[in-house]
Amino acid sequence: MGRTTLLKLDSNITSTLERSALRPAGPRTWTFILPSFKDPRCTLMIALTLWTVLGQTAYYFNRNLSQLAIAVGAACLLDFIILALSRKELSLPLSAYITALSVGLLLESYDWRVYLVVPAWGILSKYLIRDKTRHFFNPSNFGIVMILLFGGGIASVAPGSQWGADYRVAFAILALGLMMMTRLKRLDLALAWIGGFITMGLLRMALGQGGLVFALGSMTGAEFALFTFSMLPDPKTSPPTRAGRIAWGLSIAVMDGVMRLLEIRYSMFYTLFIHCAMLPIIRVVAVRSGFQEKEVWRILKIPFHSTPPDAITKSSSA
Repeated sequence: MGRTTLLKLDSNITSTLERSALRPAGPRTWTFILPSFKDPRCTLMIALTLWTVLGQTAYYFNRNLSQLAIAVGAACLLDFIILALSRKELSLPLSAYITALSVGLLLESYDWRVYLVVPAWGILSKYLIRDKTRHFFNPSNFGIVMILLFGGGIASVAPGSQWGADYRVAFAILALGLMMMTRLKRLDLALAWIGGFITMGLLRMALGQGGLVFALGSMTGAEFALFTFSMLPDPKTSPPTRAGRIAWGLSIAVMDGVMRLLEIRYSMFYTLFIHCAMLPIIRVVAVRSGFQEKEVWRILKIPFHSTPPDAITKSSSA
């Protein structure tokens, strides 16, 4: 009796598998991801692109175009492939483009591999280092900090006088940057950081660490502007509330000032890295208090279906 039951069960399983093999596979669902013009990344992308063009043509950005091309190509291709394979999404890699240009403009190295590896580290950090909701490290900041810590001196942050130390250009960039922060709704964060930076600079000067130019001169450089208007205001890795952003900017400024007092190089980047590492804790506290973060990217999702090759073959031969 038991043997008869097993034989029937085996026969049923075999016939089911045969029917499944003969049944044509259904269409696969993919999604086009297109950014809206209201997406804050569009503003950053346009600003960084104009910045790069002006720097290469009118000012003193000593960047090899091949280095920038390697950085942009590596980041965008990697981001596109990861989204396609893991989520079946065909997305315009705006975030990867912003990460790559930030890395390409901020880092200085004579080894082309730096511009391949560092953007890749930044992109991978978005998908491999996450809390329960999203990534918490700024991708360009993560890549830059990794190469500074573990690169053995193969790369450094570009000097602050990247545009010829012309203070008029620097102040024009700061003014335009603040206008951009208004559009991105991150003006409070930028002003908190800048105000805290000035305060800590004056405090360091009062403690005998250089004069006014030494304390605040870095504000006229490309390093400060790129950090302030490209890296710091990343909506995905900064607090969503006004009070949180002000506290975030002031806290980063205080820690940066202490590191500068201790004469630690690249203090801005290390400070932001440490703060981003604390974001998961901040998010847990916010959720327990009843706050829910909203999606900040403005995108349009267009689903479409693709027919598997085996289904096309069977259909054409029928």
